[in-house]
Amino acid sequence: MKKTAIAFALLATLHVCSAGAQTSGSKSQTITSAPDLSKLSIEKILQQLQTTKPQSSSDETSPLEVVAAFLQLTPGQTGELGQLLQARQAKLVPLLQAAQTLTQQLGVLLNSGANPVQVGAVVIQIHTLQMQATQAQQAFLTQFTAILDSGQLQKLQAVQVAAQLQPILPAFQPIFLF
Repeated sequence: MKKTAIAFALLATLHVCSAGAQTSGSKSQTITSAPDLSKLSIEKILQQLQTTKPQSSSDETSPLEVVAAFLQLTPGQTGELGQLLQARQAKLVPLLQAAQTLTQQLGVLLNSGANPVQVGAVVIQIHTLQMQATQAQQAFLTQFTAILDSGQLQKLQAVQVAAQLQPILPAFQPIFLF
């Protein structure tokens, strides 16, 4: 059950972190898009980044191991993915922490009736940090999909489609459409 929960959490994370890799013909034409992080809870993303480690204890299966097994990554690809994840975390955590601090500051400014110029400046700073985080995620996705072969890329895309469909599945079940 714990492995399944980890797999679903990872799939949800993949969904949140990727709006979907799309191919049009060959692998060299792979297009990936990063999510609009402005619509996501900075605190939730930070928590996931800080608690998700590529390696886990011997009793648990790590998200990296689940992804590697599902996509049938080679040991070299698994190592590269681990490095990409660590590099992404090193970029995202400071950006998201700064955005979280600014969001709290924005709340204080709004509650205190601060000068609109101050409020606007903080909003612009938050937006800039969100854009930088989106760019870091996009770079990660581009680098990750570049190491996949076509079969692995198709599996990743299937997971991304499944993640997009997951929220609507409960509506289909009561009327026995699956």
